[in-house]
Amino acid sequence: MSAESHPARTALGRARGRHRAYLVATCVALLVAAIGDEATGYDGPGPFIYPAFALLVALVPGRFTPLIATAMGAFFVIGGVASPVFVHRLLDPGHLGDFVAGWGQMAGFAVAAMCAVAAVVTARPSRQLSV
Repeated sequence: MSAESHPARTALGRARGRHRAYLVATCVALLVAAIGDEATGYDGPGPFIYPAFALLVALVPGRFTPLIATAMGAFFVIGGVASPVFVHRLLDPGHLGDFVAGWGQMAGFAVAAMCAVAAVVTARPSRQLSV
């Protein structure tokens, strides 16, 4: 049996072209956010949550699945900006490691959100409705 007779089961396996590139970029951006979170020394669950969402985006087929990364990124950006301690880390270049890691984390969330939306926009609908 050829590989073409069995359709791919994962989102990345089914994606082609720009859609696939946006899915990969979303996953990489979430991993960058996890590295940034871990580098700040914060003891929360973020470094485990972000890669889990990257796996969901990569593995779970569905046109709108990447939007979970957008929602999660927005949730954590708003939560970070609401925390005076985190905002201080973003605004204090005196502690270069925390400063760079914090901005890397925020950039990872922003890029993941944008790429996830682009992945949804460039995805082919799974079925065409006939009229």
